[in-house]
Amino acid sequence: MDKIRTGIVEQKRHYSLEKKVKAALLLALLANFMLWFSLRDMKSQWGNVPPAPKEEFAAFYGLGDKSLSYRLNSLMLQNMGDSGGRVTALKDYDYETLTDWFFLQDKLDPVSNYIPYLASYYFGGLQEPEKYRPVLDYLKMVGVRPEGIKWNWLVQGIYFARHRLKDMDKALELAEALAQTKNSEAPVWVHQMPAFVMNAKGSKREAYSLLVETLKANIHKMHPEEINAARAFICDQILDTEEAKDDPLCQGGY
Repeated sequence: MDKIRTGIVEQKRHYSLEKKVKAALLLALLANFMLWFSLRDMKSQWGNVPPAPKEEFAAFYGLGDKSLSYRLNSLMLQNMGDSGGRVTALKDYDYETLTDWFFLQDKLDPVSNYIPYLASYYFGGLQEPEKYRPVLDYLKMVGVRPEGIKWNWLVQGIYFARHRLKDMDKALELAEALAQTKNSEAPVWVHQMPAFVMNAKGSKREAYSLLVETLKANIHKMHPEEINAARAFICDQILDTEEAKDDPLCQGGY
């Protein structure tokens, strides 16, 4: 009889414990549902471009490997602001801090064209051009190097300053830096770029003098099409009709 009573008591205890466990699971499920319902419209907030670390800590992201750090940082810069289902307009980026990252990346790898490409073609597409101004100094720094096609990044900076910012003084500053490139494979028009900007500014006499000087100095190595293009620019863009009639260059001279 005692065994029967003991079995009944144990059975009741087991049943009571089972009810408690089920009740706890039900409460947890309910709490989880309520939490989801209250937070379902919340999204992670982007705090804009993070501050660039000091140069001595730049390789930290790649565990001391500069090359790996450069690539990891570059991917981060390329994709920041566009993660977690979020798309950030380029005009909303902090371009001052972004430029700090560009200069930092140059310390890690001054040869790669990855960051110059991002800086000029990707981040240059913003809707508020004035914010891009700090990047022009970065493009100037990398664009004067003689290796490869580095001069091309400075050309992009000149285009932006002239046509997007409408800042002819800045465009001329960059053009004069471009003209000093030591890259022997750069086309002749790279050295003529200041003249194109001068002409756009209205400084036609200075543009004429520079173009004629460049043409005389390089005519022996220029392709006939380049010569004809330079002559056409002088005669059609810089000189007016009467001036062109009296100029020997426009009459097939030089």
